[in-house]
Amino acid sequence: MMTSPSLEALAAGLPSEEAAAVRAWLGHGDALTPRPLAVGAEHLATGISRPRPGDDAAVRRVGVIGGGTAGYLTALALKAKRPWLEVTLVESPVVPIIGVGESTTPLMVTFLHHYLGVDPMDLYREVRPTWKLGIKFDWGPDPDGFAAPFDWDTNSVGIRGSLAAQGDINAATVQSLMMTAGRTPVFDVGGRIVSLMNHLAFSYHLDNGRFVAFLTKLAAERGVRHLAAQVADVELDERGWVSRLRTGDGQELDFDLYVDCSGFRSLLLGKALETPFHSYGSSLYTDSAVTGNVEHGGRLKPYTTARTMNAGWCWAIPTRESDHLGYVYASSALSDDDAANELAKRFPGVTEPKFVRFRSGRHAEAWRGNVMGIGNSYAFVEPLESSGLLMITWGIIALVNLMPSSWSEPCPRDLVNQALADRWDAIRWFLAIHYKFNTRLDTPFWKEVRAGADVTGMQPLLDLYASGAPLRLRDPLARGFADATSPTFYGLAGVDTILLGQKVPARLLPPAEPMARWHARKAAADVLVKHALPQHLALRAYDSEPRLHEELLRQHDSWARASVAGAVF
Repeated sequence: MMTSPSLEALAAGLPSEEAAAVRAWLGHGDALTPRPLAVGAEHLATGISRPRPGDDAAVRRVGVIGGGTAGYLTALALKAKRPWLEVTLVESPVVPIIGVGESTTPLMVTFLHHYLGVDPMDLYREVRPTWKLGIKFDWGPDPDGFAAPFDWDTNSVGIRGSLAAQGDINAATVQSLMMTAGRTPVFDVGGRIVSLMNHLAFSYHLDNGRFVAFLTKLAAERGVRHLAAQVADVELDERGWVSRLRTGDGQELDFDLYVDCSGFRSLLLGKALETPFHSYGSSLYTDSAVTGNVEHGGRLKPYTTARTMNAGWCWAIPTRESDHLGYVYASSALSDDDAANELAKRFPGVTEPKFVRFRSGRHAEAWRGNVMGIGNSYAFVEPLESSGLLMITWGIIALVNLMPSSWSEPCPRDLVNQALADRWDAIRWFLAIHYKFNTRLDTPFWKEVRAGADVTGMQPLLDLYASGAPLRLRDPLARGFADATSPTFYGLAGVDTILLGQKVPARLLPPAEPMARWHARKAAADVLVKHALPQHLALRAYDSEPRLHEELLRQHDSWARASVAGAVF
């Protein structure tokens, strides 16, 4: 049975033989099925209550210290779900935003449009995002690299069949085939645009400058107070809690709750409260990035690219005007000048380089006393796998949903701290296997990484993988043990994708069906890819037809029902 009118409309517009192949595949129910997105507005409000009148310990005034993406998303979420709060965003006028392209994961689509209630038409008009179906890795021994699509856990075409038929994983899913062809699941059927975006997980590529400007405007419209001031001093009380802030221009500020969104400076959580920092440096060696933009001539790729470089890797994030580039490297292996020269040589015409310094790791606690750290002030890993904004949204949801209405009430700090720490540690181990097994280059940096990168947190799962892959298709007991004991972060499908994509040796499980069935599914998926539009044409259609946004958001409404517990913890 076709799963939606849009799918039926698409099949009806195809030549009869192609339509029959697509209908037969879709009729098995294993091809394009709506993915539940993780956040539902009615569930996210559960347990939130107003402070009691006359309660001196009530949480009524919140200071968000720092702007940027983390600060504005936090302030908007607090006003959206606890509208009675007085929320003030304190932003230094002398600390610029980093201003590079932002690559997101699918939760951001739901977070923006359902949790925050952002009108998609407003976002598309003012921020002009492009769509992301996954990450294309120029990584590992295969010269063509491999696709890491957002539908990696659907197995809609078949990963074992892809490995058997063509020796790689690039024909495992519909989106991996779309990515390989540079297509987007939007179709022109007899002059009418038909979109399958509501059947496949996708996320946004965002120009950070435009995105923050949009959030700034939205925050003002929704009642967030903005204060342009630089924090000069933090005063603590006898409990070790923040009692007040002093700004460089002599103001004194006090709030009931402080949210530290000050980025790598970590003014409250790190400096004032001296929360210990746990480094991920033994697994993740990079600490610098050089960024720039390069023209793409209108060729919008439907994915983020992660390209192996001499002392790290380079992201390419397609925005409407240009590709935003960032070469992430280890300063111990490469000077800034050499990094900028390598980027310019690889991408002729790249704009003037800008440099960013960072450290990978997390503080021991995200929530200490009356301070919660969101974003880089609490933790950071290099942007491989685009997890930064995902972790910001998880931290925000945890804070908004679980913060007490009064400090006299029980407070689940320990639960939040453990859950977020576990998530960040899991990212560390997941990213480490990208480095440990990347055999693309034999430069001194990559030799050192392969020899020394710490992957001990992932080792039990690596042993299971070696004994039989793909992991997601192992017997239920093995999968259960893996899920219960291993920090998979993006699930077994994510680990499979990274290890099989890099061709890490394993005993491969044979196909469980005749290859003819796999080839039939592949042929049907190829029909969809053949008729799909390049992204610049698909976006042009969305820009001119509001009904497409309405259809997409309506479909998301039917998905947004799951409890936030599944997304955060």
